[in-house]
Amino acid sequence: MTINLSQRSSAQSFETLALGQSIQASANASPNRKWYRKLLALPAYYWVLIAQVLVILPHAAHLPLWLIGFAIISICAQLPRIKAKFRRTKQLKRVYQGMQMLGFLLGLAGLWLTYNGTFGLDMGVAFLVLCLISKLWELYKRRDAYVVLNLSLFVLAALFLMDQGLVTTLEVILGTAIVLLAFIALNDDGNIDGKGRLRTLRVLGIGAIPLLVVLFLFFPRLPPLWSVQLSGQQATTGVSDSMSPGDFASLGQSTALAFRVQFGDNRPPREDLYWRGLVFSDFDGVTWRPSATQQLWQTTLPAPPWAQSAFATIPDDNKSIPISYEVILEPTQQRWLFGLDYPLTQSQNISLTSDFTLLQSEPVTQQLRYDALRFAPMAIDSTLDASARQLNLALPNSGNPQARALAKELFAQSGSDPISYIKALENWIHQTEFRYTLSPPRLNNNRIDEFLFKTKAGFCEHYSSSFTFMLRAAGIPARVVAGYQGGAPSRGGQVWEVRQMDAHAWTEVWLDGQGWVRVDPTSFVAPERVEQGMNAMTQAQGAALFGDGASAQISYQQYQMLQNLRRLSDQASYYWQKDIVGYDQDKQAGSLLKWLNISSVTQQIIWLAGSAITVLSILALTIWQLRRRRYHPVDLPLAQLSKSLSKHDKVLARHDYEDPLAWLDRVATAFTSNAAFSNNEQTSEDSQLTEKHIQHIHDIKHNYRQLRYGRLSTFDTHHLEYQQTLQQLKKTVRLLK
Repeated sequence: MTINLSQRSSAQSFETLALGQSIQASANASPNRKWYRKLLALPAYYWVLIAQVLVILPHAAHLPLWLIGFAIISICAQLPRIKAKFRRTKQLKRVYQGMQMLGFLLGLAGLWLTYNGTFGLDMGVAFLVLCLISKLWELYKRRDAYVVLNLSLFVLAALFLMDQGLVTTLEVILGTAIVLLAFIALNDDGNIDGKGRLRTLRVLGIGAIPLLVVLFLFFPRLPPLWSVQLSGQQATTGVSDSMSPGDFASLGQSTALAFRVQFGDNRPPREDLYWRGLVFSDFDGVTWRPSATQQLWQTTLPAPPWAQSAFATIPDDNKSIPISYEVILEPTQQRWLFGLDYPLTQSQNISLTSDFTLLQSEPVTQQLRYDALRFAPMAIDSTLDASARQLNLALPNSGNPQARALAKELFAQSGSDPISYIKALENWIHQTEFRYTLSPPRLNNNRIDEFLFKTKAGFCEHYSSSFTFMLRAAGIPARVVAGYQGGAPSRGGQVWEVRQMDAHAWTEVWLDGQGWVRVDPTSFVAPERVEQGMNAMTQAQGAALFGDGASAQISYQQYQMLQNLRRLSDQASYYWQKDIVGYDQDKQAGSLLKWLNISSVTQQIIWLAGSAITVLSILALTIWQLRRRRYHPVDLPLAQLSKSLSKHDKVLARHDYEDPLAWLDRVATAFTSNAAFSNNEQTSEDSQLTEKHIQHIHDIKHNYRQLRYGRLSTFDTHHLEYQQTLQQLKKTVRLLK
């Protein structure tokens, strides 16, 4: 069934499409309209469906894909053509009607299985999206559309529960604009051309922005009443909780941001920027893992013996001047944090392990800011107990025989002195043709032997893993530390940025009387990696760092392009997080005190109310000015005359549809009729006044005709003769009033 849109009311056109009936476009619509005008002219029903696409798709980044797929199917099922097919028979109609309840129940079961029955924040958002999807299956009336669109705004706001980044904000702004446009279309569904819809949206947006700024600046920031952790297990690129050769090779080619740092004092040299993460002590011949015997210390509590002994080794002249810095960590979905060797923090939610790893109480599911201190030099574990020594000497009973034999040989040649042995290993590496590459060959079972004696090409984890193995094979306690090294200043130079490409691994060796000492075997092969940073090294070596052939050149070009794009986007994201998302209670109090001398919540609320009233008044005045009727300079005196005459007799007021000359004729006729009706009661002076009024009307008509339709209409309004005639018209109007 096809219905002409011009024959239907607003409610009828929406409900017609909702029932699966097609609507024929009006014959008055221009076939040559541009595509965006055709889009704006779409009926409200289609705008409701378009809004759902832009509301639900941004959730695909953190919600189950089956839920997003169900949403797409549900939106497509609301198209009139598909609805019409389901209405052909009673059986299909019943199937369609049952899909709402069946889909909702299956969705609940899917959420339960996906999140393992854990009621977390992401499951709550997924349930909200499921409710929105289910409501689409009963989209038949305009009131259903209002419910769907209002629920859509809540689903959009739920995006901020998952992420407050700049991209998410842009997605929410776009989605909100489309939802508002759907509201406008829903209340203007009879507008077959869509004219005025975009203007209405623009007025709403312009009016909301000043009020939004006022609320952002003055609305009191309250601490959270509760917090909910994410229950999903989402994978995010970062340093893994285990290490085997090949893991960091893929990270080395990623320019994704790991974290930013703001230093309170002077930044240490680049070669000293070792961002400590996990410490790997357990080794099974292939993979390094953290030890399960670590001790935890909450830094707000008294220090345990192992921490006291470490801080006791700090020289007196350095105790009062630790380097302070703030880390802005991107989500990792892991508990461990990163800090400069050796870190300390006073945060209540962060603990310090006996390996000096910062540990968060909950996984980092959102961007995290924390302050830290760097103490150096510091000796960790000046004395090593038997269990710790055994742990950091342990090797598999078999495997890598060549490396074991070489370790014993070099250790014997060094007089069984650990420091001399480390020097001997460094010399052996220098004399052997090792190569630093981001594309190392694959290794099999005896990975240490294959790397040291066959491939001789690898990344930092290859060198740290092999070097630690060689130390343990000689009876020297050693372990691997994974984290990041170096970094680079941001484009503005105000913050320090550490990226995934800066992921690094190094060795800590225990020396009698010194404790754990950092040794970076990667610097034996590629000292520029430590001194200049990964970025500078990549720029210097070019495509050769990515392998050989045309594919290496393509990889290098892609790396450069992505690096530039990421730097621009990360810089914008940094300022967004710092100045907008990070505008918390402390920053608000400091800013308002600095700018407006506001020192109490009462003053803050008064400023909020006053600013809001001022903004709303300005907006109302602006809208009134925009909507106020604009008159031509020649028409304005006639409008004033009409207003004056209507005070004496409302019949004499000019109607909007009435031609000015015709109205003047009507006024002259009215004056003549009144004069004839009351001729016996009028004095000679009244008769003369009436004749003057009629003559004035004729003069006004003559001047108006000359200015609007005659010779003077072609003149510029500032022309002397034009202005003289216009002044004569105004003078005559004043005489008539």
